[in-house]
Amino acid sequence: MKRIILSLLLISSLSAFAQKEQDPDTLVWNNRHYTVTVERDVPSLVMVYFQRTNTPSPFNFWSANLNRGHVARFEILNNEIYLTRIDAKRYRTRTGNLWTESGIDTSVAPGYFNIKPLETHPETTDDLVIADWFSGIIELTLITNDKKELKSTEAKGNRYLHIIDGKIVDNVFISTNDRLQLQKNPDTSSTISKFLTLRERYLNFHQRCAMDREAVDFDGHKGLFEHQPDNMTLVMDFFGNNPLRTPSAWNSSTSSGAPFGSWIIQNDSLFLSDISTHSGDDPYSFISHSESITTYLADSIIDDIPYNHRPLNENGAIFADWIDGNYVIHYGNWESSSLGLPTYNVYKTQKLRIKDGIILSSSFTPSSFEDDEKELATNVFNICNENGIWSVDDKQLAENVGNYKQPKTNPTYKGGKPTFRSWFLNNPLTDERAKDRLFRVRLGFMVNCNGEAGRWIILNKGKGELFEFANMVLDLVKTMPQNWEPAKDKKGNNVDCWQIMEFTVNNGILTNANYK
Repeated sequence: MKRIILSLLLISSLSAFAQKEQDPDTLVWNNRHYTVTVERDVPSLVMVYFQRTNTPSPFNFWSANLNRGHVARFEILNNEIYLTRIDAKRYRTRTGNLWTESGIDTSVAPGYFNIKPLETHPETTDDLVIADWFSGIIELTLITNDKKELKSTEAKGNRYLHIIDGKIVDNVFISTNDRLQLQKNPDTSSTISKFLTLRERYLNFHQRCAMDREAVDFDGHKGLFEHQPDNMTLVMDFFGNNPLRTPSAWNSSTSSGAPFGSWIIQNDSLFLSDISTHSGDDPYSFISHSESITTYLADSIIDDIPYNHRPLNENGAIFADWIDGNYVIHYGNWESSSLGLPTYNVYKTQKLRIKDGIILSSSFTPSSFEDDEKELATNVFNICNENGIWSVDDKQLAENVGNYKQPKTNPTYKGGKPTFRSWFLNNPLTDERAKDRLFRVRLGFMVNCNGEAGRWIILNKGKGELFEFANMVLDLVKTMPQNWEPAKDKKGNNVDCWQIMEFTVNNGILTNANYK
């Protein structure tokens, strides 16, 4: 990647939400007072200081009404931005290596928390610190109750400052009407205009992050890493999950957003072998761009995160000693649904506990690769006629797999619904998290002309814990005896047919089990 831009991203449409959620920072400029809005993944300009210097934040993030624990006050002097005051709530102080809770609602100078410029500045004092650690774009909104000021030009839009190393390099006022015009007629004449007109590209990038996973190779088995909810990707862990520190440029014409990695597990160690970024118009049509690891992780880009002191394997992959935590790898195959959308069919899940890039523990669900591969070799699901697929009448199923003709008779479980329901009543979910919970799950699947079941789909995935519960139900369903009678057409021939099953799960027990 030739272009290296360390930019702080801002989504102005989120500013109203952010200000309701927490008190904004403020700034004084030419005797006018403004609120300061920054991108949601970076809580404040002050937090950038602790991220850039790799020092722990003294602020308790979940205190009172401030979910970042502080409000900072800034002033612009001689086209430079200075930190002048910090209003802190339940801040912590450090004695040696110990942090202790201190007072509530205190207003102190930056020097109280030992905040200093990255470079030497003669004019710096404890209560006047140039914010040379910050580079990016901030949005200013005028604060005033004065009727005259409310009618001024400054109150009819927002002012945007492009700041590099604490110095203003561009200053643009954009009215509300002008901002609407920018969305219709993109303008790339300045960094700020380009930033505003490419906001949708940045949002699309976040969707691409949600849709994609990072690839991993474990002893020749190809899988996808499931990154943790608080992270964009595993590679972003290298940059402290902070967009300010990654060279991936939000305004690049060829690559945008966070880096995605290709990983190798070798000798109980995790290695990063390749990096790529994405561009595209929507989550389903993105293009991958290969990046140079030596460029992307080089000392010259991020001064305090060297790559070249880390061990390499025989193929030049970098030892990922920055990775800590519990991770999941899904092994399966990519397929296209009937709607042409990419779907990943998982046949094996591996849970890993990683410390400093070392695999401390590993477990498979439900069994080993060897056992699964023997089963796959003898139990491969195939349909009889790709051009002759049928489906039961179900709107939600049709939205996921497409519209097909209805058979004369639907697929049915041998022994009927009483046998079907009895199996689930006798086989509850065993995960403790499902206890004391009540939820519904609907699954789509295909029964081929031989009465075999496959191509499972979760129709109501939900989010967070509900998504996990739905996958628990799916894992359980796959273990039941697949004793199905295939659907029949008008001539009495067995046909491939989509079917659904649904459950109410109460305290881990699958009740009201049903199918069409």
